Amino acid sequence: MARSASLFGLLGLLFLAFGFAGAALVGVGDAYVLLNLVAGGTLVLAYLALGFEDFRNLLGQRSTRYGAGATVYTLLFVALVGGGNYLATRHHHRWDVTEAGIYTLAPQSQKVVGALTQEFDMTAFVEGGQDPQLESLLDSYRYAAPAHVKFRMVDPDKEPALVDQMKITTARSVHLQYGNESFVVTNPAEETITNGVIRVSGAAKKTVYFAEGNGEGDTQNSQDPRGYSSARLGLEQENYEVKTLLLPAAEQVPDDASVLVIAGPERPLTDHEVETLDAYLRRGGHVLALVGPRQGDEKLPKLLEKWGVRLGNDIVIDREVRLFEGPRLGIVPITKSYGTHAITQNFRDYTVYPQTRTVDPDAAGKKGLEATALVKTSSSSWAETDVDAVFAKGTASLDEKDKKGPLNVAVAVTAKLQDLGITPPPAAEGKTAPDQARLVVFGSVMFADNQELSQSRLNSDLFLNAVGWLVGQEELVSIRSRSVRASRAELTSVQALQVFYLSVLIVPQLLIATGITVWWRRKSR
Repeated sequence: MARSASLFGLLGLLFLAFGFAGAALVGVGDAYVLLNLVAGGTLVLAYLALGFEDFRNLLGQRSTRYGAGATVYTLLFVALVGGGNYLATRHHHRWDVTEAGIYTLAPQSQKVVGALTQEFDMTAFVEGGQDPQLESLLDSYRYAAPAHVKFRMVDPDKEPALVDQMKITTARSVHLQYGNESFVVTNPAEETITNGVIRVSGAAKKTVYFAEGNGEGDTQNSQDPRGYSSARLGLEQENYEVKTLLLPAAEQVPDDASVLVIAGPERPLTDHEVETLDAYLRRGGHVLALVGPRQGDEKLPKLLEKWGVRLGNDIVIDREVRLFEGPRLGIVPITKSYGTHAITQNFRDYTVYPQTRTVDPDAAGKKGLEATALVKTSSSSWAETDVDAVFAKGTASLDEKDKKGPLNVAVAVTAKLQDLGITPPPAAEGKTAPDQARLVVFGSVMFADNQELSQSRLNSDLFLNAVGWLVGQEELVSIRSRSVRASRAELTSVQALQVFYLSVLIVPQLLIATGITVWWRRKSR
């Protein structure tokens, strides 16, 4: 009976411990908790009735002390792990150790999400309700703004009513809800989701006008390699409204124009058109001009020079390297040298500028104008002044009249109107009068056409970034795709030999020698 009393006491303490632990986790009213508390109390009472002295003797035994010590260490370890998990939950932090940072949102996305001021819900509809890649991406948005961003994964087959309510038409879609605004992303990726966030959280749409009437590229025909339907589509995906403006017949650039794009006029501009453009800039307008070699006659270069940009009467020649052909001269400069500006921030890869002329900042000594070179070609390039020979004969040679690279092929200008002595007209009711105009000029009309945008992703990024900067919304920039790529360490022959000796000879030899030494010492005892 004495041994049974000790057993009752130990079991009673065990049941009570689990009963109290269960009460802390699931509440006192749970059946499991009540059962443990009642059983534990009963067993403890039984022990007290049958033999307290035997239990005290049991506690004094060496085995009991060792067991108690092990129990205490176990409880301390559990408390340490639990405390660590609690702190990790309350102060969550992630580390992305990939070279390209593919598990981290781009700075543009973090800026957009960080600016949210109310609850933002993302509902992902995927087959089976599981998509680890998409879930990881959505969790990155939540991590960037945990106070406002929530998401959940939904199986459309299990919740058809929700599918109809959120107007989901295809699987692997994400429904975005911000206040009363909603939007469905049908091709979820970081770029499309961030653009969706901008769409539902941003202000009124910005309007981009493409000038036409002088042989500019078509913004509607996707089959025309020299058209701008891809640029138009990219702008619409960025929540811009795209329109066309018949510049020769326009009395002025419309008041709702956020940006006017002049994409390669084939015919010279009239005095009326030049005056219209100048008046638009004087009103605080924003112009994106793509002017290639032998385009724009003399009037457009003079207008741009007035606003801090000088167009070269030349064409940039650079070296091309083609597979199995070796280096040769070409008129398609490729570069990854960029100026310090919001448009080219974080640009590190190559962009392409087919048939480009030089474009230089020309704001020195002009109060109120701030011009920045955006893109430079390589040091092997030069500005060929005999443009006709290049197009007619396909020949070019560097001579004294030509300028040696690196060469500027794009410029951004900020013009402070008051410093220029310009007083813009009063703003409409509810709006503020503009205090500056903005201008971006590229020397290639082809760098943003359908053919080039289909081949060079960064060209599209640069075009969209330029428009985003022009309208004063630098967050509306394209997000470059990132992917896992292998990282290689280049070893010299000596380093490779050292690695071979360490991994194949020295380390295995030391391990074997250590094993033999240990075996011998144990055998000799």
